[in-house]
Amino acid sequence: MNRAKMSGTIKFAVVGAGHMGANHIKKVRAIGDRVGARVSVIVEPDELRAGATLREFAGHPHPPEVIANIGDLSNLGPTNKPDAAIIAVPASIHKEATLACLDKGLHCLVEKPLGFSAIDCRELGDKAREKGKVLQVGLIERWSLANLWGGWRPERHSPWTIHAERRGPFVPRAADTDVIHDLMVHDLDLFCLVSKVFSLPAVKDVSAWGRRLRSDFIDQAQVSLHLEDGGEARFFASRLSAESSRSWELTGPDWHASIDFMRRSLKRFEKMGRDQNSFIARENSWSGGDPLGLEIEAFVNSLRGSYTVAPDVAQGSFDFCRPEELEPDSDSALCTHEIIDRILSTIKVLG
Repeated sequence: MNRAKMSGTIKFAVVGAGHMGANHIKKVRAIGDRVGARVSVIVEPDELRAGATLREFAGHPHPPEVIANIGDLSNLGPTNKPDAAIIAVPASIHKEATLACLDKGLHCLVEKPLGFSAIDCRELGDKAREKGKVLQVGLIERWSLANLWGGWRPERHSPWTIHAERRGPFVPRAADTDVIHDLMVHDLDLFCLVSKVFSLPAVKDVSAWGRRLRSDFIDQAQVSLHLEDGGEARFFASRLSAESSRSWELTGPDWHASIDFMRRSLKRFEKMGRDQNSFIARENSWSGGDPLGLEIEAFVNSLRGSYTVAPDVAQGSFDFCRPEELEPDSDSALCTHEIIDRILSTIKVLG
């Protein structure tokens, strides 16, 4: 992972002022004074949306400039010339926008997915290394998992099973990609992270089915990853549900655990004797966290060349793994997209 050595206020270009772009803009404004960052330019071709976003900065001492495309970044003066870009354009043009920003000499934080294949991830990672720039991916669920998991080190002497479900209502703005890149990518990323931290065996084979219903892409999918030690990781993702839910169920040799990402709780049960009921229950919760804020702060820290713990991180995130393992870069995205490539090469589409 590239790391920079920047000092002073870090100036961001937010590329795309839609739903996620607006969230990033608000978050940078909220934590900017504390972490030393501000939005200096908004790249948004929709004049109405750009104008509405700019009005939120009324009375601000350093309002951002608004430009229509990334090419116009070259015309900015030194006051607002950005150091880094937060890329929140539609998923279908993430790669294009990221390459353009890297070519402009900007460090990049890209909303998921980084690309649409392992080849995309390699190309973007190579470009970032060539330019000497930090490239990270917006996968905020990592912060929730790390803080909920904390320092727990479950047994590894027999196969684990993982069952992940992620559901939500159909959102037209996400209809330019499939549910695997849209929703399941979070759980596949967490699987790669857990596999690395706990040295889970490699994926032996993959089976999957999917269904199209509300878009031209797969809107519902179920995936099974069979591991070399006999373990299995199953993933279900749907954007056809009336309500949202995000959960994991894990089982190991002498324990089982449930994670509710929406309620931010982890309940685990560990065997303490020979009797069927000799399990002791423990629960972790994370109530004060701000995953998007932590994601942006981690990116800022990477630009400064340091790892520091924000006051609301809850040290548990760094009890789970080293900070450099927690921050999602192009290498960790590559692991996820290699699995996605295997899924899409074998998936059976129903109907």
